[in-house]
Amino acid sequence: MYDLAPSPSVFRPVAPPLWYVSDGDLTVGPVPTKLLLRGVEYGRVPDDCWVYASGSGGDWRSVQAVREVAALGGKVGPRLPSEQQLVEWTQPAARIRDEEELAHNLTWLAILATGAESGMFHYRGPRARWFVTRAVLGPMPHDRLGLALPDWDPLLEAARLGHPVMGPPYGPVEDALATRMATSQGGVGAAAMIPIFFGGVLRGLLKLSRPGHAFRREDLRTAERIAQRALARQAN
Repeated sequence: MYDLAPSPSVFRPVAPPLWYVSDGDLTVGPVPTKLLLRGVEYGRVPDDCWVYASGSGGDWRSVQAVREVAALGGKVGPRLPSEQQLVEWTQPAARIRDEEELAHNLTWLAILATGAESGMFHYRGPRARWFVTRAVLGPMPHDRLGLALPDWDPLLEAARLGHPVMGPPYGPVEDALATRMATSQGGVGAAAMIPIFFGGVLRGLLKLSRPGHAFRREDLRTAERIAQRALARQAN
């Protein structure tokens, strides 16, 4: 019997990043995002500068690639969906009783929300023991459809502990995720596994990948909420 109360997010609050800023000759930092934005606004940080997020393990990138900086010039990407949009997006799930159709819909919505190229969803029904691959979307083989995850799967072990997996940077578990998604046509520049809890019980593993830069935590949290809402509507 599942508790139908919403489960808390598996994503814990993190401190905003600190930035190192370089014009190619001089490097300063670390500075908080607000100070970086102020420098851009007042011309103290030129458009051709490069920045690096402290402790991110990522690469140097153009200051214009920082989402908050891009927003100053109106170049920011799509906004996160509002609560009302999430409700509307997951509305059809209330009429879905087929597990594969439900998994396909929520995976497609997660891809839409995060900008992923490929996605997989492993689902365990209320009376099932195993987590079975119910959806594979994107330019990758579908040979895992209908197959159960083994109990020793490192990503399943992380999910049971409520630990999302994200790369880059990569470690042993992140490498396992990247290998799982490596058959995606564009390759794996970024990968994420989101444990989906509903009523305090692990109900699914949502995996996403794309050839570009790392996923934003806010977008992954949106994907998590989409999946939780879809499961909630399907259960009612």
